[in-house]
Amino acid sequence: MPNSNHSDPKVSIILPSYNGSKFIKRSIDSCLRQSYCNIELIIIDDGSTDNTLEISRTFRDKRMGIISTGRNLGIVESLNIGFNFASGDYLTWTSDDNYYSLDAIKIMANILNKTRSVDFVYSNYSVIDENGDFIKKGKVKKPALLDIDNYIGGCFLYRRSVYEKVGKFNKDAFLVEDYEYWLRIRKNFNMKMLNDNLYTYTMHSGSITAKHKTEAIQQQVERVREGYMCLWRKEYFLGRKHYYDRNYKEAKKSLIKSLLKYPFNIQAIRLLLLIYLNPRIVSNIRMLKNRVKKN
Repeated sequence: MPNSNHSDPKVSIILPSYNGSKFIKRSIDSCLRQSYCNIELIIIDDGSTDNTLEISRTFRDKRMGIISTGRNLGIVESLNIGFNFASGDYLTWTSDDNYYSLDAIKIMANILNKTRSVDFVYSNYSVIDENGDFIKKGKVKKPALLDIDNYIGGCFLYRRSVYEKVGKFNKDAFLVEDYEYWLRIRKNFNMKMLNDNLYTYTMHSGSITAKHKTEAIQQQVERVREGYMCLWRKEYFLGRKHYYDRNYKEAKKSLIKSLLKYPFNIQAIRLLLLIYLNPRIVSNIRMLKNRVKKN
């Protein structure tokens, strides 16, 4: 039975579903049975043609609401509708074929409650097949590695201030709407990875990943990643310009911004180290290089 206090910050969980009748009961159960009880669950039935809506309506819990779109709008529109109605202090969303462990929301909410410097928290997960048989453990990775791929996973929680700053999900980021959103969040907020396993992902023939070829999803990942890598490139080249103009103060600012967006730029690290050594030393190194070239 849920035992957390109603004075705790409210958590809004958005659950979009399209023809998810096979697993949605389990997903709803996992939300409503959380040990953290101050939640609101908003189910978005995205024009389902099966009995998803009927199954959802069998639940009688005042913390739960159902919105029916009447026609299939897609996951991005469903999420945006759901978050528009969300009233929680902390926000998240889940899928109709996945489910939380009993203490998932409580553990993540406690991190946000106790650590004001953390804005977004996410955890490891397990993968099972449609029969419930274990397949593997899913390991998330540190936020810095988001430039390589989407390592966040399906279990996360973030502050309302994040949503208010970042805004809606992007309709143009089809299949990678979550990844594109995480990259936007990382630009302005602190993300924390948890080693706890708090979520279970179901691999089955009807999942979005299965319906769309892995190659197509990876192409979208690369497109989104390249778009955001342009941001660190811009700061890097600006920092390099300031460096060669001997404006070391501004060079440091730009190079640090570049590394915050993409920490693997060795050239930016090298320039930053040279600046921190001492501007005079940098000037002497340059003079020495010029003399060597002349000789």
